[in-house]
Amino acid sequence: MSMTDPTAETSSDGRSERPVARGGSALALPGFRNLWINSVFFFLVMNAQRFALGWLVLDGLGGDERDQGLVVFALGIPSLFLVLQAGAWADRVERRRLLIGSQLGSLVVMAALSFAIQLDRIDMPMAMVLALLAGAAGAVGQPVRQALVPALVDRDRLFNAIGVTALAMTASMILGPLLVQLVGDRWGFAAGFWFLTALLAVGCLALVPLRVPAHASVDAGSTSLWSGTMEAVRFVVADQRLNRLFLLLTVAGLTVNPAVMVSLQAYVKEELDRDAADAALPFALMGLGIAISSIVIMRLGDLPRKGMWFQRAMLVGSTMTFLMGQTDAYWQLLPLTFVMGLAGGAYINMNQGLIQGNTPEPLMGRVMGLYTLASAGLLPLGALFAGMIASVIGIGTMISLAAAVSFVVVLTVYLTGRELRELS
Repeated sequence: MSMTDPTAETSSDGRSERPVARGGSALALPGFRNLWINSVFFFLVMNAQRFALGWLVLDGLGGDERDQGLVVFALGIPSLFLVLQAGAWADRVERRRLLIGSQLGSLVVMAALSFAIQLDRIDMPMAMVLALLAGAAGAVGQPVRQALVPALVDRDRLFNAIGVTALAMTASMILGPLLVQLVGDRWGFAAGFWFLTALLAVGCLALVPLRVPAHASVDAGSTSLWSGTMEAVRFVVADQRLNRLFLLLTVAGLTVNPAVMVSLQAYVKEELDRDAADAALPFALMGLGIAISSIVIMRLGDLPRKGMWFQRAMLVGSTMTFLMGQTDAYWQLLPLTFVMGLAGGAYINMNQGLIQGNTPEPLMGRVMGLYTLASAGLLPLGALFAGMIASVIGIGTMISLAAAVSFVVVLTVYLTGRELRELS
């Protein structure tokens, strides 16, 4: 039985090309389906490991919000230095090999972390070093994964592919922290991290049958990696719609994202007097909200004026985050995180689709490297700054302040930038 995509075109030299546009579900394409299965396990680990490391630092090592911020900073800081180069590599080298290599690196690091906890050798310095290595492995693979989506599906199925990928990420937000909490509560911290190691191993198996189309015409020897990256930067800067989009992604990466994905866990423990593990439920409700809005968007199809919906989702998300910082009871977080998730589904589906749908394939890897840097790579810096600010004004006030900054910037761009509102 052939391992290639039956809907794919074939060039004269027999290489697989982009799939023919036939509509329907992107999961009907074997290549994308293999990538999606791998993504389910990858996202489970990525969303759970930040929670698990925070839990380990706060409850296992007796640290505080600043210690948690330092570990999350170590986990994310490699993105600042690696995702742009990884995006350039994704436009030059064999993408399947690059993706498998990054996953195997993550597997080795997670196993080492599990061993250290099992042997009771873990401490803050070791946790930071292993978090740094885990972040490096993930940073190399993420732009490749995102660049592969438009290479494996046709334009008619691109937003369907983005939608089902968002559902995979959503499932990981719901299940990842909850499963780690269940395993950790029952068998201890080490078992929780061994569980994540096993998930990575299963995810790697899904990449074995993956067949990736050959690169679009890219002269790998024509420019240096840095020059190639700067070509992508110039492309984004020259497009007034995309540069505003990237500005908003950068703002979210420095404000709302770290406030919700990192500081909220410490807020639950230190200001709402709950265990750090109790943050799993708000995260799960946020994931449920993302799932619901992602399904709605998938059913609606290729919506016009995606730029407008993206910005409105950011305004709603910023408002919910502001209110989170003003809560004084755990139960109050639950509806706020759910509504945050509803907005988050529109945010995720729209921003990635806008970038992938408006970027030429030869630049896709490098532009997705920029996207990863803005959407995720800045989170550790935001978490570090948030920890320092929270130590002065309090975690809740810091969360609301970050949300207020985001709201003002997004509203300004929304009112002054018609081009982005009309972008589809």
